[in-house]
Amino acid sequence: MTLGETVLWWIFLILVVVIAVWLVRREVGGPKTYGLQREVNLRLTYKRYMEIYPGTRISYEEYKRMQRARAYRKAVSSTKIKRMVR
Repeated sequence: MTLGETVLWWIFLILVVVIAVWLVRREVGGPKTYGLQREVNLRLTYKRYMEIYPGTRISYEEYKRMQRARAYRKAVSSTKIKRMVR
């Protein structure tokens, strides 16, 4: 191999690693995507939620279902929810 070919291989390998890291980071999400933070952000509109978390694959109906579940948990005491009483 010549020096030029070696340099091209290194550039290629670095490019592949950068793309792989970018794809993994996009799938996993950034630091904003912690569960508690997402739950707090359920009061946002669906459009704004998708702007903040563009990597999230959630439908409008699923988002509304999550909002209803959170509202129910906040509104009803844990002693009144039968499955939570031990």
